[in-house]
Amino acid sequence: MKVVTVGTGMAAAEFVQQLRLGGFDGDIVMCSAETHAPYSPCVIPYLLAGEPADNVFWKGRDFYRRYRVTARLGDPVVEIDRQHTRLRTAQGRVEPYDRLFFAPGSHSWSPCRDWLDVAGVFGFKTLSDMQAIDGHIRTQGVQRAVVIGGGFIGLDAALALRHRGLQVSLVHCHERLLERMTDVDGGRFATEQLAQRSGIDLYLSSEVATVTARNGQACGVRLRNGRDIDAALVIVATGFVPNSAPLTGAEQGIAVGDDLLAEARILAAGDVAVTRHALDGPAGLYATAPNAIAQARVAAAYVLGGQARYAGSLNANVLRKHLDFPIVSAGRFEGEAVTFRNQRLFRRVYLQEGRIHGYILIGDTRLAGYIYNLYLTREPVAAAIGGVLADTRGESYYRSMLNLAPAGARP
Repeated sequence: MKVVTVGTGMAAAEFVQQLRLGGFDGDIVMCSAETHAPYSPCVIPYLLAGEPADNVFWKGRDFYRRYRVTARLGDPVVEIDRQHTRLRTAQGRVEPYDRLFFAPGSHSWSPCRDWLDVAGVFGFKTLSDMQAIDGHIRTQGVQRAVVIGGGFIGLDAALALRHRGLQVSLVHCHERLLERMTDVDGGRFATEQLAQRSGIDLYLSSEVATVTARNGQACGVRLRNGRDIDAALVIVATGFVPNSAPLTGAEQGIAVGDDLLAEARILAAGDVAVTRHALDGPAGLYATAPNAIAQARVAAAYVLGGQARYAGSLNANVLRKHLDFPIVSAGRFEGEAVTFRNQRLFRRVYLQEGRIHGYILIGDTRLAGYIYNLYLTREPVAAAIGGVLADTRGESYYRSMLNLAPAGARP
């Protein structure tokens, strides 16, 4: 049997590793537009911040040799011929397959595609993006940067650049940051904390009209209200689009079952896979590293002849790189809200029938593991949760490790 992967990202690398560890001895070919060994996108902001990140190649620089993989790099797949079970790359290479693992990831989306054609304007998605940004900063002596987009990725980029010592402006179309990761109150609290403590200049409820350039080189952005922001580096982090077009003809993702099959002989995972939610959320694209890895393991088990089933995805997010007040959230922000807050902490859980269906924790991670476990297990918590959220000493965490009831639940 010959297995071909479209993509070399976290899902594809985990899939291949699990195949080999499971005894698969057939041919494996990995095709990708990338030119590197598999790397972790979770680590690359550290590279942008100027910090060492030796573990960016999370499965080793020698991955292809060690797992006996034929790597077709720098040549994206543009067409998949299901009838003849083969694919074609941009350079015209034709690769037949017996099983296809489709995990090509996603690409940066820009409100204006022409922006990314200007020198000094970059997406924030791949290791090549990070290397290009780093090279631009070094060769141009960049002191000021603008980040367009105030979601998770945009804020990640802005914090990394600020940590590196640049003056950073962030432009966001909403009145608060992280509007998808938080509810209104949590987002406003996070935005206030960032405005006070991050050193980043925030331009909220603002939209970029155009990237300004001088002699073909970006020199800033102009907002729709006419205001100019000077910068020699512009990063566009306004969203990402799944690279599903070679398989479906559209960039909307691919629905898969619990066996990760998109159709006969083709499995899909990662940023392109539309999966069910593990608990009670809608089916959708849940593009996180833990979800991608779990999907890859199920897909590998299927190819190896096993009966593993995917348990569903979770929409859990943690923002803590280059930030002294971590932001953690998961689930759905619907139902009864129970909240504790002070000047430095914001903790809120959403209850339905006395069980946690979503939560937001800002300021520390002391309760993160405990609340996450309650969210997963759906244990009744209504009588105790207020006391848990108000615990600023960590008692609830340590009691949970001892398998004791929270303080508020004791008779």
